[in-house]
Formats: sequence, C-alpha cells, structure tokens
Amino acid sequence: MESTVCQDVQIPAATETHPLEETVKIDIKKDRILGKGKFGIVFEYTFKGTKVAVKRIQILDCDEADSRERKREGKAMTNLIHDNVLRLIEEQEDENFKYLIFELCVGTVDDYVQGNYKGPMPTEVDGLIQMASGLAYIHSQRFVHRDIKPENVLISQTFVLKISDFGFCKTVTTSGTFSNSSGLKGTQNYMAPEYLEMKNKSEEEIRAIRARLSLDIFSLGCVFFTYIKKDRSHLFKDPKTKNNFSITNNIVKGKKFIKGEIPDDHYAYKLIDEMTHSDPQKRLGLDEVIKALKSVQ
Repeated sequence: MESTVCQDVQIPAATETHPLEETVKIDIKKDRILGKGKFGIVFEYTFKGTKVAVKRIQILDCDEADSRERKREGKAMTNLIHDNVLRLIEEQEDENFKYLIFELCVGTVDDYVQGNYKGPMPTEVDGLIQMASGLAYIHSQRFVHRDIKPENVLISQTFVLKISDFGFCKTVTTSGTFSNSSGLKGTQNYMAPEYLEMKNKSEEEIRAIRARLSLDIFSLGCVFFTYIKKDRSHLFKDPKTKNNFSITNNIVKGKKFIKGEIPDDHYAYKLIDEMTHSDPQKRLGLDEVIKALKSVQ
C-alpha cells in the first residue's frame, strides 16, 4: 500500500473570494511531495484538470490586522502576471491552513547549478535576462521580494525561469514605506549589507532601508554569479574555504570573490560587480542590467 504523510487534507469549499466548483479532498502521498520548508509543504496535485503545485502553510495565531494584510497581499500576488514570475493560480484558506495553488515547475536554479536538474535551459544570457525581467516586473507592481536566491527561481515546464516564493514579499506604499512593519526576513547569505546592519538604526532609517528595491538587485547579482559559475559558489564566499559561515561578514565588509572566478572580460563581470555595490545608491538599476544583457544576445 502506498504510504501517506497525512490523509484527508481538504482545500476549502467555495467562497465569494475564492469560488470553487466543489470541495477538493486529497491525500498527500510521499511520492507527490515536491518540497518541505519551515512553515509548509509543497506537493503536486491535479486541480481543475491541470497538474499544479500546492503549498500548504500552517496558519499561525494572528490579529485581525495581520489577517486583513495577508488577504490583501494574497490578492495582489494573484494579479502578478508575467512570463518570468511564478503564477499564483488561486489562494484558499480554512481554519488551519492556507493553500497556495501555483503552476507546476520542473526544477529550480539551485537544482541546475548543483547538477540535479539536467533538462533543457535557456542560454546563459537569456536566463539572466529572464530573471532580471521578472524582478523588474515585481518592482513595477510596487513589491519588494526580499528573498531572491537560487532556490526561489523556478524552471517552468516550458523551460522558462520564473521568480517564485513571495513569503517575505511586501507591498510598498506611495510614500515609499512598507505597508506594515516586520523584522529581518529572508535568507541572510543573499541580503544586502544595509539590510544586515539594520539593528542599530532608527525606526525611520529601518523603514527607508526595507522599502528599497535595491535590496533585491543586490540579491539578484549574487544569483547571477552562481548561475554563471554553475555550482554552489557564492560571490562573497572565499573559494578556498568549504564553509559558508563567513559569507554575511564578507557581505558587510564588501569583500567579494569575483576576480579570478569570472574572467574580467566576461559580459556579466561588471554587471554583477555594480549590482552588488556596497552603496545602494550606486547599484545598477534593472533597466540598465536588462539593456546591457540584451546588447550581447
């Protein structure tokens, strides 16, 4: 008999916000699990005749304001429609879980650079353009992603790269601040130095830092480096060491390891260097990044 992780998991019935033709009752099979994280599990499922990925998240206790904010952000994510952004098909919720239903993908950039995914891929420069284009679109919709990393760039079934995982994404108001406050969120090895050093800043300074789109540009520059290297290398990791403990310290100090790892005359050398500048005001904008990349296609 096929083993199961848990049985009788239900995606909630139709509501005015999330209409469904009927209640969907499923079993999560071990061979259908795509991934597990701190707050949830992702599994493959057939939804309305199409294979999809369902992310099931445990709902933590929250106040009414947090609940309203989560619903607003979920609705906004559903409206993010771009070739290089993972499509959130539908969001549903019951008293115990939130269910995010996404288009199904075949792997991640992290799988690719580790050699675990060996299927078709866009050319190197096209891959960089796709990642930059997806992030530029997210920014144009007034979102800061805050967790750009190889694991969060997916490879679609048509082998297109798509920015995913909006768990730490936040909307930015017209005044340039976040719609609500929160602490340090994301993956520290891909955080910009000013984000890592917010602890001793004033509340006003923190709000300003957290609203900067350049935070994501720094992270994407680090992803570009790993993508080109096609291994688990990191721009701020000394290639002579095996551990990752010094990465955040090197980020804060601005100590990169690009020279000798990528040829000086490589088309992306200068782009990566300028995208990860320690001064956020001097980081290359995504429009400039995309323009430069398209010039070498």
